[in-house]
Amino acid sequence: MLTREPGTLTLAAADQIRSRPGQAVLLYLTDRCPVGCAHCSVSALPRAPRPGLALVGQLVDGLCQLDRIRLAGISGGEPFTERRALELATAKLAAAGKQLVLYTSGNWGRDDGTVPAWTRKVLARASCVVLSTDSYHAARIPELRYLAALRATAEAGTWIAVQVIGTPAQLAEAERQLAAALGASWPDRAEIRATALLPRGRAARLHRDPRRPGYVNGPCFLARTPVVRYDGRITACCNEDVVTGGGPAALHARADGAGELRAALGALAADPFLAVVAAAGPGALTRLPRYRGLGEQAHPDICSACWALLGRGADSDPAVRAIGLLAGSRAGRP
Repeated sequence: MLTREPGTLTLAAADQIRSRPGQAVLLYLTDRCPVGCAHCSVSALPRAPRPGLALVGQLVDGLCQLDRIRLAGISGGEPFTERRALELATAKLAAAGKQLVLYTSGNWGRDDGTVPAWTRKVLARASCVVLSTDSYHAARIPELRYLAALRATAEAGTWIAVQVIGTPAQLAEAERQLAAALGASWPDRAEIRATALLPRGRAARLHRDPRRPGYVNGPCFLARTPVVRYDGRITACCNEDVVTGGGPAALHARADGAGELRAALGALAADPFLAVVAAAGPGALTRLPRYRGLGEQAHPDICSACWALLGRGADSDPAVRAIGLLAGSRAGRP
């Protein structure tokens, strides 16, 4: 069993772990979210099926039994809407020595500046809490709640990462909120990461990025971080459409218990196609004669280029598999 590492983890350090085969996983705890932002990439809603505690417990047990997993992210939806499942998952994973990254909007903060007592215990188990904010969140979450969430996370001794859409105005607003919550020394306890709108979920209608040829798509280290959903569905990557049931069948698996979960994650970690996508990217595969046309075609994002390759059977192509086995061995695949 791993010995738990120190309680702070920057996003750069988390990305480093996620880039290594088999060392990170994302637990998608719920489809529910009370906020309903227009830019939500998974179209989370206030009402959705609740996770079954028995299955969540079995899935988490499976993750705990995998010593090679160092990092577990927990997201949704809004994971803090599922108190019992979140308490269960964080307690088990922390006890097993896993570093935890929680993704949240901070809506669980209260207008009087306090937070529910149970959330403090959850925060203290995490190594990093990603508190997203931007104009879309701010339109639905009162600032006092968000500031309360920031302060509670800092008081728990957990590193704070504020994710914000990367415009100058939004970045400046994030700095103002951090200073209001934590004071001028906030850079000692927090960071800001600029992000872009994703062309998924409700955000798809807001996305205006131009298409680009498939050959330009480089490595995708997220292909090394599978997602385990609360309902037992497992996906090879964190693409929001795949996580919510779409995308190629080759990116999906299922587990109804700890043993099946371990087997499914092992198969994904050993998958040659995913090894190529993670190490070289979909663009590299379009240099093969069979896929050259896909390299010239325009795609809205790297995920679409990856799916186009799978649509051509690249995951069963002997040439791709040979390249993938080589890439996997160089990356130290488990």
